[in-house]
Amino acid sequence: MIISKIHQQFSELNDLRAREIRVDKQLRKVFCTFSYPNVGELNIETRKAITEYTRSLVPTTYSCSVSFVNDQFTELSLKKLLNDILKNKYPLFAPLIKNNMYVSISGREINVEFKVNSVMNQNIETADLCGQLEKFFKEYTCYEIKLTSLIDDSASIKVDLAEQEKLVHFAVNRELLKPSRYFTVSNVEKHIGKVILSSPMYISDIRKATDSCVICGTVSNKSLKASKSNPNMHICKFTLTDASGGSITCVVFVKFEIADYLTIKEKMGKTDSEALTLSRTRTLANDKKMKKVMDIYDSMSVIVRGKVSFNSYSEQLEMCVYDICKCIISPISKLAEFTRPVADEYVLIKPSIYKEYLQTTFVDKIIGKSILSDKTYVVLHINATGYNIAKDKIFAICGVKITDGHISEQFFTYVNPEADISNEVLSKAKTSVEKIVFFPTITEIISDLYKFLNGCEIVGMNLPQTLDLLNYYAAPIGYQFANLQVNQTELLSNLFDNSIFVKKPNCTKLEDVAKTCKVNYDGSKLCFDTAVTVARSMSVLASRVK
Repeated sequence: MIISKIHQQFSELNDLRAREIRVDKQLRKVFCTFSYPNVGELNIETRKAITEYTRSLVPTTYSCSVSFVNDQFTELSLKKLLNDILKNKYPLFAPLIKNNMYVSISGREINVEFKVNSVMNQNIETADLCGQLEKFFKEYTCYEIKLTSLIDDSASIKVDLAEQEKLVHFAVNRELLKPSRYFTVSNVEKHIGKVILSSPMYISDIRKATDSCVICGTVSNKSLKASKSNPNMHICKFTLTDASGGSITCVVFVKFEIADYLTIKEKMGKTDSEALTLSRTRTLANDKKMKKVMDIYDSMSVIVRGKVSFNSYSEQLEMCVYDICKCIISPISKLAEFTRPVADEYVLIKPSIYKEYLQTTFVDKIIGKSILSDKTYVVLHINATGYNIAKDKIFAICGVKITDGHISEQFFTYVNPEADISNEVLSKAKTSVEKIVFFPTITEIISDLYKFLNGCEIVGMNLPQTLDLLNYYAAPIGYQFANLQVNQTELLSNLFDNSIFVKKPNCTKLEDVAKTCKVNYDGSKLCFDTAVTVARSMSVLASRVK
C-alpha cells in the first residue's frame, strides 16, 4: 500500500521508485529506500515532502527511516543484481544461465539476452521467466529493460541432470496448475480509466499480492471521503463480491487538479485570463471526475483492474483500482465446471514406501480386530506461520499413510512459502531461509498431495484450519480436499481404550503417547517427526488390541 500511495501522491515524478520497504517488527521501525535517476536533481523540499508523506503512512507506533539512491546501472552492476534475483527467486535457473547472460546499456535502455540451448529456452518460456523479471524491474527501476531468451546450441551450460529434471517438472507443473476459472462478461462500458478487455478471474482465486489483476462483481458498502493528508485527493472504497463467494475491498484514489484561480496565478505565473481559463477547465474536469465516482453505487455490476496488496491493518488482501467498467456478468451456472481428476502419476513429490513398523517387546503380538482394521488413514501434519489464509504460509508438510493398521507410505516436503519468514521460526522445522527457497511452492505440490490423500481419512490436529489453508490454494486449479477428518486426540484415546495398555496417557501430549507406546520421540516440532511418531503409535496400538 505504501508504494502505490507514494506513486499516487507524487505522480509528477514518473521516475521515482519505491525500491525497498522493509519492516523490523522487533525495533518497530520501517526502512524505506527510494531511487531516482539522479538524486541530486531532487531539491530539498521535494525530498522532505516524500519523507514526511512516507512517515505519515507508517503506523504511529513505528518510526520510519527514508533514504534515497541513484537509479544508475553499469553492465557489471546489473549482472550482479540479476544474478542475486535469480538466486533468490528462481534458484533452479541461476546456475544454468549464470554464464550465458549478456547485458547491453544504451542511455536509459537495457537489453538482456540469455543465450541457451533449445531445451533450456523451452523451460524459460514455459516458466515465463523473462516476463516475470520484466515485471520486477518495472517497479524497481525507471530504465526500460527488455529480456529475451535466444537459442544458441553452442552455449556452454553446466549440466546437472537431477536439477534439469527437477526444473522441467517445475515448469510443466506450473503450466498444468494455472487457474482455469474465469467469468464471462458482456456490454463492457468504460466508467473510470481505460476499457478492460481481459477476462475476470474469481475473487476467491486471488492468493497473493499481484501487480495486475482483473476481477468483476457487485459493489456494496461504498464510501467516499476526502484524504486527511491531501485536500486534493478523495478516497472511494467499496466491497466487490462475485458469484464464487469471494469478496475484496477495493480502493480508488481520485486526484483533483488545483482549480483555485489565485493559486494558479501565483504558483504557475499565469496572466489573469490564462489563470481564469485554466481554472474553469480544471473545475469542469474535477466535476466530471467527481460525478464518475459518485455514480458508483451499491448493487452496481462492474469489472475492475488494479493492483492487489496485503493490508497489514485488516490482515486481508485489498485492491488499488485503476480502471472501472460497467458490465453484465454471466451467471456462474453458464460457465463450464472445472474439476481436475486425480493425477495418474506423482510429478514433484513421490512418496516413500515404508517397511512395516514393528515394536520390539517381550509381549507377544496379539491379533484382533482394531479400529484401524480395513481402513486407510493419513496422519497429516504441517508447519505454518498460522491459519489466516490471506497472510499465513505453510513451509513444511508431512503425511504418513496407515493401511489396515500398518504404515505403508510417507509424503514429506519442505515448501517455499514465497514470503519472508525468520530463521527463528524456520529453525523449529530444522531448516533455514537459505534452504527453503529451493523447494516447491504449495501450489506446485497440490496435485501430488491430492493424489496421496485421495480416498483416505485424515488424522491430525487443527484439521479444519489446515484443510482451509490447503483448499485456499487448491480451488483455483480445480482440486478440493473434502476428506473425512478424524481428531487425532480422540482417535488415540479410542485406540488406548481398545488396547491391552492398562494406563492411558494424556493423549493431547505426544510425548506421553510415545513414551507409553515405547516409540522414540525427541520432542521435535518438525511435522515429519510428529506425524511419524503419531503413525507409529497408532500402529503399535493397532497390534495390541484386547
